[in-house]
Amino acid sequence: MADRDGLTIVLLAPAASVHTARWAAALAGAGHRVVVASWQPGPELPGAELRVAPGAGMWPVRRAARAVRWLRRLVHEIRPDLVHVQSIGAHGLLAMALPRGSALVVTPWGSEIRAASHSAPRATVIRLALRRADLVLPTSAEVAAELADRYRVPPTRIRVLSWGVSADLIQRLPTISAATVRSDLGIPADATVLLSVRSISATYRTREIVSAFARAAADRPDLFFVVLAGHRPDRESARRAKDGYLEAVRAAAGAVADRILLVDRALSPRQAFELMCASDVAVSVPLGDQRSSSVLEVALAGCRIILSDIAPYRELVSDGLAADLLAEPIGATLAAHLVTVSADGASCRGNRKFILARENGADKLAELDQIYRRLCLG
Repeated sequence: MADRDGLTIVLLAPAASVHTARWAAALAGAGHRVVVASWQPGPELPGAELRVAPGAGMWPVRRAARAVRWLRRLVHEIRPDLVHVQSIGAHGLLAMALPRGSALVVTPWGSEIRAASHSAPRATVIRLALRRADLVLPTSAEVAAELADRYRVPPTRIRVLSWGVSADLIQRLPTISAATVRSDLGIPADATVLLSVRSISATYRTREIVSAFARAAADRPDLFFVVLAGHRPDRESARRAKDGYLEAVRAAAGAVADRILLVDRALSPRQAFELMCASDVAVSVPLGDQRSSSVLEVALAGCRIILSDIAPYRELVSDGLAADLLAEPIGATLAAHLVTVSADGASCRGNRKFILARENGADKLAELDQIYRRLCLG
């Protein structure tokens, strides 16, 4: 170990991800040295050292060869106690180049596990990355079961760890004025505000949500919809795909486009949480997910929550979250639900208690710290 108190931790993770930024800041705040090793560039990460693989813009195969040498030199230089791989796409591939010696933790993202169900190459990368891990930390029991069944990870090397809601957002909650946030964004003060809490994409079925809103809004003049459209992918092909999907979303708005706010800039976690606090109803209806941080955050913010009826969300409801679970086809059921849905003070209060008791980010950080230390002791 670096010293008796602090560990030296390498997060092999995308620098541009808000999840990476959150964990880097939290771990650094807990007294650890944190080095983020990222395939793609990203903003500086307070409290952490950012290292980016060389050769951005090069042909991917040539860049990968350089990145392997870079990562091995980096690990040899830093001599970390532990490497934590967050996301097992490109970073899962890089993990194969890690020299033996440091404890290795892997957190697969739900979207990657779902994409791998239709892609043999993706599944192979995941399988190889998981095989090397000393411990795998999914955030839901459903994904844990898939890792054991499909990828043959021994149950003794799997532990479910929810990310919870960060202590920073919990502390900020009493200071947020919903009226001020609405005024700043031009949201009508007396509207019933629906928020799509996930970034705009086919994965999160944003077009279906907008279509359902457009159908319901004809009978609900008080409804106003906010969509998060600010995230820009790193790859040019991904940016083109997103731009095309955004046009389809705009087309789905039809005659109620003037009652939809597309937030076209990237929001910090604090800004996103302020918007949640200014909303009445939040929706997240993907076909697959883990225990989503965004869903947990809107629970703390006090929104009434609408979710797709999938295993990780049923798990959350079973644990104590108050939410409306909608069956397929989601377009029809969501449109019908939005005609009558309203804020619910009782579920709001219950969900805040649930988050503080079961999903407090400070408790999750302490649990992760204990996991790290046990692995490093060996």
